[in-house]
Parts: sequence; structure tokens; C-alpha cells
Amino acid sequence: MKGKVVRMAVLGLLALVILSILPAVYSANASAGTEVTVIFQFGNQQVMSANVILPEDNHTSIKATELAAQQLNLQLNYSWSSYGAYVYQIGWEENDWSGTGYYWHLMVWQNGSYEWQNSNVGASSLTLHNGEVISWVYTADNPSWVPYEGALAYPGHYNVWANPRGNVNNTANGFYNITAADLIWKFKGLSQWGFSSTPVAGNGMVFIDDEDALYALSMNGQLIWNNSKGAAGYYGIASPTLYGNYVIIGTLDKYVRAFYTNNGTLAWEAYIGEDITSAPVVDIVNKVPMVFVATFNLNSTGKLYALYLENGTIAWNLTLMGSNYFGIPAIYEGKIIVPIAGIEDTNYNWGPPYGIECINENGTYAWNYTTSSSVRSAPAVENGRIYFVTTRGKLVALSMDGNEIWDYSIGASTSSPSLHNGIIYVGNSTGELYAIKDNGASASLLWNVKLNGPIQAGVVYSSGKIIAVTNTNDGTLYVFNSDGTLLLNYTPQPENYILSSPIIVDSYVLIASNNGYLYGLGDNSSLPQISSVVHETAYVGQPIRVIVNATQEYQAILYYKNVSGDEYHAVWMNYTNGAYIGYIPAQNATGTVYYYVTLVDSNGNSRSSSVQTAQVNQEVPEFSYIPILIVALFAILLMRNKVRG
Repeated sequence: MKGKVVRMAVLGLLALVILSILPAVYSANASAGTEVTVIFQFGNQQVMSANVILPEDNHTSIKATELAAQQLNLQLNYSWSSYGAYVYQIGWEENDWSGTGYYWHLMVWQNGSYEWQNSNVGASSLTLHNGEVISWVYTADNPSWVPYEGALAYPGHYNVWANPRGNVNNTANGFYNITAADLIWKFKGLSQWGFSSTPVAGNGMVFIDDEDALYALSMNGQLIWNNSKGAAGYYGIASPTLYGNYVIIGTLDKYVRAFYTNNGTLAWEAYIGEDITSAPVVDIVNKVPMVFVATFNLNSTGKLYALYLENGTIAWNLTLMGSNYFGIPAIYEGKIIVPIAGIEDTNYNWGPPYGIECINENGTYAWNYTTSSSVRSAPAVENGRIYFVTTRGKLVALSMDGNEIWDYSIGASTSSPSLHNGIIYVGNSTGELYAIKDNGASASLLWNVKLNGPIQAGVVYSSGKIIAVTNTNDGTLYVFNSDGTLLLNYTPQPENYILSSPIIVDSYVLIASNNGYLYGLGDNSSLPQISSVVHETAYVGQPIRVIVNATQEYQAILYYKNVSGDEYHAVWMNYTNGAYIGYIPAQNATGTVYYYVTLVDSNGNSRSSSVQTAQVNQEVPEFSYIPILIVALFAILLMRNKVRG
């Protein structure tokens, strides 16, 4: 009997040990292969990413980079030395130490601190494990040799659209294969006038403003924070821009304001004293990030302002030849390309001068090009050519020195063009969508189609799909193949006008309507499916186990906010017997933990659950003594058996 009791005691203690290490067992990597994510952020702030599976004999970052570059058709050049692999070119960007100071930085995602950090070893020495994320960022350093990062991709949210036109070249060019077949989520703003601005996305969030507030949303369309006009000035029709940890916007009370993306608090504000209708743009000049804002003045010309990103101090301003109205400036190789709408009188009539004005980023005039009518949309730049439209119907191509190369008649337009490999996609005010090929010295029509109303917002291209919206009382989103065949159309309900341009983020198309809703559209059949998300009872001092039922194995990321209410953190989840298991770290106080889950497939398609809450309880006293009671019970049984013996 004594031996039996001893065995029982040993088994009981072993069970306690197993229970104590169970979270560590579940957190071990259970994936059959080593799949990692590689992100490329270029100097124009365009972001591309790829999920790759590493060979068994090579888990280095340089191998992951090679595979990702191949998948995305990007040129990759690197050399070898005694220090390992030295990457000096990705895509079209080469290291430029002596000029702009831009070069490729290898960065590694840190789960614990929820941030990117410079890798402390080279790409050939950095070994990757399943689910890890690295990023190559083409940027300059601050005086302390810390890279300026722009708005970065975050785990599970790999597509960044930090500017209303996708990048500072305004090409509105994405690489996701989207269809927008289904409504995945929608968000209702506060203003009775709805949304006229275009959303932007980065740092794992979506940002948009209406007349009443600036909003930050999660990628599932749920509100993270908002700043109402009573708290931080008046918003309106200007779209925001993202850079680093800032969301920057020009407001109706004639300020430029920067807010911290994580919590919406005001970082700085600068009084301009002039109306701002277009989004700011950000670029690094002489190794310092600068914000450029073009303004509108009734009965007068506008100005171009340059402000320091870090504190909002105005560095310089220049008077433009006319006012800027809605048209977002483009940036290309140290030049700021500003669209000029002309001068508007009190009867809302526009007069000359109109056209394009080019300003050097150091605050000097370069050249201007005058047109016979207003330019009220964003110019776009590709391969050293500037493309823009006029309100009287010309699509114009200029060289970077301001000389006209060709023009092509498309009908009156305020639609911003999208560019891809020498093809310009643009709409006009009678509802015609055009695909026009740049032949070098001339242009030719590839196709055009008629939509149900004026196309006054910008057009978007993404992986062979063209997206346009109509600004009519039953405003509609259209998706076409690159040959002009219609794939689908979607009319938001309730029907209303759409002035906001669509954007691509993750695997969604986002459109905002004057009906007051922002819509996230995707393809339910291709998105990861989440059956359920549950958590076990949470106690102070114990990890919170989260279980997600899913039909297939994906990359799974668990986002959580501690009870202290800080920003979201991310931890990886592991697939075991039809469910993902993840652990939110132990909390040191009672309160509410907010969390959600994002699943990402091998093509980068993602879906996020709704935000869940876990109430952290003080551990019930008698529960905390169970291990002691068990041990005591076995000791009593042993003693009892000994006495009997």
C-alpha cells in the first residue's frame, strides 16, 4: 500500500509540473515548414511583401530575401565579403551613401515590444524561424544612425497605403489580386455629410476624417480612437497622410496637425492661416523628414509650405502661381510637382493661371507649365514622366524639366490617374474610364468604358485590376480587368455620392461614401475563415489562453492590449488539431484585456476577427492553494499508511 501511495504522490506532482509547463509546450512551433514574411519599403513609401517557405538547409534572411524578390519580380543585387552578404539594390532603388543618404536597412519585428528594430547582424547571419517577419526599408538615418521608417507594415497587415494615392509618386499602384466581391465590414462616421476624404492605412490601422472627426480603425473596421473637432480643431475635406508614428492632416481652421497614430494625442500643430484642401506629402530632404503642404486662397494664389516633421516648425514657404485645390502634390527625385487650379473668385469661377508648378525640395523654384484650364487632381510620376489631366479634357505628359511630350483628349476631368508600366488609367466627368498607352512621343487608346456617372475620384490599379468609383446619387464602385472587361460593381447602401478615392489595404478595397460609411470589400471565398474565437477564464498572474477554430493552417497573429491600456502587441499562434493556440502574457492587475486575431494565407490575404474582451480576475484564494493541498493530502496519506504499517 505504501508503494502505491508513493506512486500516486509522484504522479500527482508530475501532473502539476506538466500543467505548469503546458503553455510553453503549446507555444512551441508546430508548423511543418519554415514560412516567413519579407517586406520591402521603397523610397517613395510604396510597400510590397511576400510570404516564402525556406529550404530545410538555409533559414537565413538573405535566402528569404532572394525568394521574396523572385516572387515579386524585383531585381536583387548583393555582394559578399568577410562580413557576409551586403545588399545594395532591391527593385529600382540602389544605395546612395554620398548623395541622398538612402540605403537599404534590414529590420526585424520584435513581438515583445511590438516594434521594428535594426538587425544587429547581416542578412546572411540572421537565422529566421517559422512565422518571423523581416523588412527591408530604403531610407536615410537621423543623426543618431536610427533609420526614418515611414508608415510600416505590421504582422498580419503587410500592405501599406500611407498616402491617398498610394505613394509619393501618386501612381495609385498596388500589387494585391483583389476582387471586392463581398462586404466584409463597414464603419459609420459622425458627420451628417459623410466622407469626402480618402482613407490611408499603415502601422496596422486605417485612418480617415470627415467634418466632425479624425478616426483610427483596426483592419476589421472597429474604432480604436477618434479626435472630434471640439478637441483638436475642425476637419473636413482634406485627406490625411501617414509617416512614422504620425498621422498628418490639414484642418478647416487653417492648421496642419500631427497626431500620434497609437492613441490619437496631438503631437504638434502649426497655424498656416490658409485653407488646405489636399493631403500633405512627406519626404526626406538632406536627411531630415519634411512635410509639404499646398494651400488654397479665395481671390488669390496659394503657397507651398515646408514643415519639419518632428515638431511642425515651418522651414520655408513659397508663393505659387495660383491656388491648389484638391490636387495632392507628387514628389519625384527631389522635385515637388504641385497642381495649380488657378484663382477662384467669390462666384466660384476659376481664372488663370492654371497648370503645374515644380518646386525644388530646398525651397527654390524649378519651373512651371501653364495650361488653358484648371488642374484639380493629383499628378502622377513614373519613369521620369509627369501625367495629369485638365478640367477641359486634356491628359498631358511632361518631362521632368517641364517640357510637354504629348497630350491626349479625354473630356473634362478632375480624376487623378493611376499608372502601371506605361499605361495610364483615368476617368472623366461624363463617366468614361480610359486606358491609354504612352508610346514615347505620343499616346494611344487601349480601351474605354462608360460608367453610371462622373468619375471624379482617383482611379486605382492593383495586380491587373482597375478600380473606379462614380460621384452620382447612386455612386458605385467598379472593378475591371486590365483588358476593360467588367468583373463586378457594388453600390453602397444607402445610395449616395462617392468623392473619396478607393484604396487597397491588406486584401481589401476601402471606399468611403457621402452616406457616412467607410466600407471594407473583399472576397469571402478566398479570405481565411475564422470559425470562433474564445479565451479561457483570465486571472492575475496567469497567461490567458486564446483558442481560434479554423479550417486550414495559416499564419496566425494574436493582438492584445494589456489592462494598462497601452497600444496593441502581437504574438504568434500555433496550429494544433484544427485550432490555433496563443497566449496573452500574464497581467499584473485586474481589468479588461482587448484582443483580436488575424489570419494570413500564403498569398497575403488576411481576415481579422472582431475585437474581443477578457476580464482579468483576482485569483480565487482557494484555487491558489490547490497545489499545496494536493501535496498535503498525499503527505497525510503517506503518514497514515506508515502508521498502519
